Amino acid sequence: MSIDNTAIAANPGKSGTGFGSYGWGMIIFSMLMYFAYAGWVADGINIFTPAFASRNGWDQAKLLSLVAPGGLMGVVGAGFFGQLVVKKGPRFVLTLCLVCSAASVIWFGRISSLAEFALSFMAINFFASGFGFIAPGTLMNNWFPRKKGMALAVATTGFPLATAVFVPLIALMFNRLGITLATSVWGVIFLAAAVLGFLVVKDNPEQIGCYPDNDPTEERASVEDLDSYVSPFTVKRLLKDRDMWLISFGWGCLWMVTMGIVVQLVPRLMSIGYSQQSSIALLSAAAVCAIPGGLLWGWLDQKFGTKTASFIYGVLYIITLFLLIYQTKNYALTFMTVVFVGIGLGGIKNLLTSMVSTVYGRFDFGSAYRLVVPISLIVRTLAFLIMGIALAVFKSLSGAYAMFIVVDIIALGLIVLTRGTCKGKTH
Repeated sequence: MSIDNTAIAANPGKSGTGFGSYGWGMIIFSMLMYFAYAGWVADGINIFTPAFASRNGWDQAKLLSLVAPGGLMGVVGAGFFGQLVVKKGPRFVLTLCLVCSAASVIWFGRISSLAEFALSFMAINFFASGFGFIAPGTLMNNWFPRKKGMALAVATTGFPLATAVFVPLIALMFNRLGITLATSVWGVIFLAAAVLGFLVVKDNPEQIGCYPDNDPTEERASVEDLDSYVSPFTVKRLLKDRDMWLISFGWGCLWMVTMGIVVQLVPRLMSIGYSQQSSIALLSAAAVCAIPGGLLWGWLDQKFGTKTASFIYGVLYIITLFLLIYQTKNYALTFMTVVFVGIGLGGIKNLLTSMVSTVYGRFDFGSAYRLVVPISLIVRTLAFLIMGIALAVFKSLSGAYAMFIVVDIIALGLIVLTRGTCKGKTH
């Protein structure tokens, strides 16, 4: 690949040690995409199911059962848009998925049957995986191949922000505007984001005369070579690639443990004597802790490497699981547990993405990411199966936590076996 050594006529990113103004623009836009993704496919379910049950007279338990196919479509979408982003780039995927998401959420607000609920929520999950997971991760890799740890740490604060902000926001909108008008407003927001993304987002910093990492000592590839590059990491090769499977299952197991802890935190706290209101408030506190927690993992990633940071992450959650097993209504112990849960909640998405970048590099990231994300999402969903088995066999959440400790130890072993250096093309 040739290098473009021409001088920059005007570098709007103001090259230096920071992210640069354009770099910050990519980070903030990605953060907003992560926020919308988490809000619409996960956190918003807390409001969607009771709201539609109340408006249409449907059974809320039935609606919850219809949420599951949406999650499966998210896995399909991750694979589809992972392939598309390799061919067309993150800006194209962002624009396409945001426009289609606008149509999906507007449809969602106007449904009149349970079948439409399932289908529209499947559509939301499918397109959200493109704009809210695949495209932002690829964008951060392309712009910050060396500073990916801190860039992703800032961008992925969108996830805990959704937990803390999206739920009360969508509840307020549904109450004040009604479901139909509220979803129409979000449709307009998605369309506006699509236009903004098309105009502002650039697949690579070289397209506007900036440097990767906003660092003038970095080698810049020509735009022509970037556009024409074909990764040797084909799907066939990746399916035989040891590191692809290690990352997918190792970090997928960490994600499974994270999911298992978070979705059952409120029931666990209620089981030891806290009220439902207090338990929900403690979950919100954990979400707030996830914001500085994400920055902590980004710093550890940048300072010691993604592999080391991920190992520390796994150890932290083993400690957290023991705290949950021996949890009592002791405020100091509960506070420590909630902080640990929150710190962990802020790390898994950026560590997973960063590890793919670490192993496959800037130019081959997208090729590996298209398989790692859907496989790790499938592994993550096994959290619900483990909880179901543990509750049936052990009749308590402590049994589930013990099983998750085993899963976490397996994850640590897979992390150790994963290479910590890049084998993809970096220059």
